[in-house]
Amino acid sequence: MQLRFAKDRRTLVWAFGLFPLVPLFILAWPRLAWWCLPVSLYASYCAGVLTHNHVHVPIFHERLLNRLYSSWLSFFYGCPNFAWIPTHLQNHHRYQNGPGDNTSTARYSSKNTLWAALSYPIRSTAWQAPEVKAYALRMRVRGGSAFHDVLLQSSAVLIGHAALLAAAGYFRGSEAFVALFACFTLPSLLAPSWMMFTNYLQHVECDASSADNHSRNFVNPFFNWLTFDNGYHTVHHESPGLHWSLLARAHQARADRIAPELNQDSIASYCFNEFVVTPLARRFRRERANSALVS
Repeated sequence: MQLRFAKDRRTLVWAFGLFPLVPLFILAWPRLAWWCLPVSLYASYCAGVLTHNHVHVPIFHERLLNRLYSSWLSFFYGCPNFAWIPTHLQNHHRYQNGPGDNTSTARYSSKNTLWAALSYPIRSTAWQAPEVKAYALRMRVRGGSAFHDVLLQSSAVLIGHAALLAAAGYFRGSEAFVALFACFTLPSLLAPSWMMFTNYLQHVECDASSADNHSRNFVNPFFNWLTFDNGYHTVHHESPGLHWSLLARAHQARADRIAPELNQDSIASYCFNEFVVTPLARRFRRERANSALVS
């Protein structure tokens, strides 16, 4: 088992350590499951990040190991790994939120509002579903290992979670079943939404036609350590085959050419400023203007 990049040793710690530890903890202590929920939500987000990274740059040299690892990640991500191929690799990276991108952030509305951001994952799922279905049907016609991957990854999600929940209910009782569903299965199934929400923030109100300002970056070092440098989106679009561990250096080399407002500190600070502070400031200015007109 040989890794293509040594930095992926940490990837394996998360994938084979943190990810399975969450359901094991819940099964062992179902009454403490709610204390595990923050870790479970973080793990589900990382499952999406690691799946995304693996789709772009498979971590093993051996093809069989990459295929098995894809199915392992699919279980924790709550979505078959192959779904990234038609929607992300073949469409989004080609059009990068511009005309032709089926999941463009401006497809529903050009306004960047809290409702647009929160509802984007639901709409994006509906837009991507036909592409995923069409891809799966093409792989069925083609047959071979590609279709086997579709079946294996889909089974990892559907049969894997159903079997785990059934085993929890049978061996540990209804309390363990409910705890496992609420604090593990549900966060896993919501993991694709975390990725779509992040994609929205990385592209909304950016200029898809610009060589430098087509994406928004989140550059906080701690955030990027936790998310395997998922915040450096500009250089990721420019070099989608660049390993995640090389993104920070690549970003630093060209950060001064990106509009300063597109290099944000973190997702949390950006959302707070964009969806709380800015609307309140606009409302305050309107009220002052109306008061001035009345007086």
